[in-house]
Amino acid sequence: MTSKHSTPPLRLALLTTSVVLIIFPWLPNATSFSGNEVSAGLLAAVTTPIVFMLLLLDSTMLAIYRQGNNDLEQNLAWRRLIRYNLALALLIVASWVPFFVQLNS
Repeated sequence: MTSKHSTPPLRLALLTTSVVLIIFPWLPNATSFSGNEVSAGLLAAVTTPIVFMLLLLDSTMLAIYRQGNNDLEQNLAWRRLIRYNLALALLIVASWVPFFVQLNS
């Protein structure tokens, strides 16, 4: 491996989608639904649990990769990505819990 580790495009897309989903429920009227149309709020609410699980799966896979690798620099990069994934997963839960609580009450 080279000394410069770049983030793969799919992982970057996952992190970017996570940030968008963290911000989304705080937009005005983003999670208010009316009618039967498919809206951005409905798609975000459905996508959120999937992205949350993908973040946890990616963290697990990175931890497995770290166990089988002896490259210290690569292990540090993967550790940083694990922390990003777990922090984003926690922020997704914190952002969307009020919506799901309101939905179930």
